[in-house]
Amino acid sequence: MTARLLACALLLATPATAETVLGPQGVAPPGVLVPCQGAGMTPAFWSCLSAAGVPAQGLAFARRLADDPAFDQPAIPMGFTELGAVDLADVLFPFMANSNDQQLLVNGDPPVLHPVALEPPRPDDPVSTALVQAHPRAFPTGRVGLTAARQDGDRQRFVFLDPLGDGCRACAVVGASLFAIRFEAGRQTGIEALGWIPDTLAEPDLRAARVQSGDIQALQVALLVRGYQPGPLDGVMGDATRSALIAFQRDNCLTSEGQANLETREALSGGTPDLQPQPCHPAPGN
Repeated sequence: MTARLLACALLLATPATAETVLGPQGVAPPGVLVPCQGAGMTPAFWSCLSAAGVPAQGLAFARRLADDPAFDQPAIPMGFTELGAVDLADVLFPFMANSNDQQLLVNGDPPVLHPVALEPPRPDDPVSTALVQAHPRAFPTGRVGLTAARQDGDRQRFVFLDPLGDGCRACAVVGASLFAIRFEAGRQTGIEALGWIPDTLAEPDLRAARVQSGDIQALQVALLVRGYQPGPLDGVMGDATRSALIAFQRDNCLTSEGQANLETREALSGGTPDLQPQPCHPAPGN
């Protein structure tokens, strides 16, 4: 089964309340599949995983997906990141034809969600259109990864990056589909298509270098990823971009002058995917 076909089936039924299906105690030890994968989907596979040290919660999680008719195969938890009501699981699909390493959002409502299942169509904005005109065969490869996460109270926003291949999975990466999934109190509430953008804007390190150099378009993408609304990604410091910049500066205890000064550029080029701003406390007497 391909990643794209599997993704269509990975949105599990929504329960009445959020369910904790995975935590750090369920993560499998490295290399666990080396002795087990050859057994195929047989009872020996499960016995091998248990003997290799996969914790009980990890086995239950893998069986949960394998027993669901939409999946029909297990996913072994290989990593876990606690992010709030909804968390991130790094999993390995041992019998998937493509893109075995995947990321799932877990413990929310729905309890297991594959980001690719919610990836929106390409938006009809100038930057996305220009990318497709330059690379008509570009398509999302399904190798989706978390690039940013932010929590404000009981609201969470996860931004994912799906590399765009130039006609095939093994072809050159020419950009990325950026999209966000929103949750409130653990319940999935919305999806945002952020755009198809060139690789120099999508890849965090390349974007950071452009932000540091003062590139306005890269600055706009950095603001957009963080949940601000900079307007069109046109490389122009218009009113919307300046307002978004001021909001970012205010939220991050920076000088609220609406200018992309060095301090602001350094903050916008940070490499961590956790984009939660630290609370600003006024100085005594202010």
